[in-house]
Amino acid sequence: MKILIDARTFGTRPSGIGIYAYNFLCGILQDFEVILVTDLSTSSEMQNLKKKGVRIIEYGKEVYRSSGVFAYFRFVRKILREEQPELFWEPNILVPIALSGFHGKTVITIHDMFPVTMPQYFGAKYSTYFKFMLKRTLRRTDLILYNSYETKNETEQFFPRAKNVENHVLYIIIPKASYEGEISDDGYFLYIGNVEKRKGVDILLSAYAEYAEKGGTKKLVIAGKKRGEADVDAALDELARKYPQQFTYKGYVTDEEKNALYAHAGTVLFQSRAEGFGLCVIEAMQFGKKVLASDLSIFREIVGDVVNYFPLSGGAEALSEAMTKEFAAPDLSKYEEVMSRYYPETLVPRLVEVLDKAAGK
Repeated sequence: MKILIDARTFGTRPSGIGIYAYNFLCGILQDFEVILVTDLSTSSEMQNLKKKGVRIIEYGKEVYRSSGVFAYFRFVRKILREEQPELFWEPNILVPIALSGFHGKTVITIHDMFPVTMPQYFGAKYSTYFKFMLKRTLRRTDLILYNSYETKNETEQFFPRAKNVENHVLYIIIPKASYEGEISDDGYFLYIGNVEKRKGVDILLSAYAEYAEKGGTKKLVIAGKKRGEADVDAALDELARKYPQQFTYKGYVTDEEKNALYAHAGTVLFQSRAEGFGLCVIEAMQFGKKVLASDLSIFREIVGDVVNYFPLSGGAEALSEAMTKEFAAPDLSKYEEVMSRYYPETLVPRLVEVLDKAAGK
């Protein structure tokens, strides 16, 4: 069976959605004839797929969230008309134009409803665009893949039409970490992820400032891409100025650098206000690390009670107080039980079965 996948989310610098698509794609290569369509293909993930002989069709220029997306999807439609795969998979939720002339089935993945549930972090214009385009997309979709039951429930609450579309919760593949170095507890707090308010980074920065002012001596390391929120960036700079020996901001890090940070961390922090899944929690667990997370229902869904929580409603004060506590070492057997739910050998066979059924195989 032939499946064409929009791979734009990992064509250059992979996003979280891009890594989701890439990991599933690697798992299904032996089961399907896979063709990728993308804007550019310069990432290491793309180079790896080229070596494996995957056919990649490039648009030829980078596409951003703008009117350029419509031109890109006209290109995708052209390729679909030429290739006529049994399935077209859009991992990035929205299909902004009708795919006329394509006779196969369309699959989308819905990762979260944040433009609807948390529009303050996306802006009114994009939130309106998202709602309008998702309504259109759902009319053109034959199968929905959700990354959690929470996302499924929120989608069906705001877009009842989704209930009438074939759908499955498949979670996210999290391959076992590839790290050969030493794993130790060097005592520092670690946060890895986008530096933005939706991820609660403003809470973290305030909490750590309070922690340090009260005499806390554990260091804090933050790694991740800034999202251009001026007040968060200013707070980041202020913390670096005030506590240069205790606080380090690494910026965007490679997988190798990320794994090294996990390997030597003491406690990994996740103070998010909202998550569609919570990939980094599982990543930290792979290194046997203590985890302190906000008490989001999505974290409860994916890892249960094997990690530590603080009340998000208590804000920076609650996190700062939690940072002074000494948590017990995690039960690694319980960690492994949770992590096994997200390994490729668990999720890939389910995806293959779902895609075969969608194509009528």
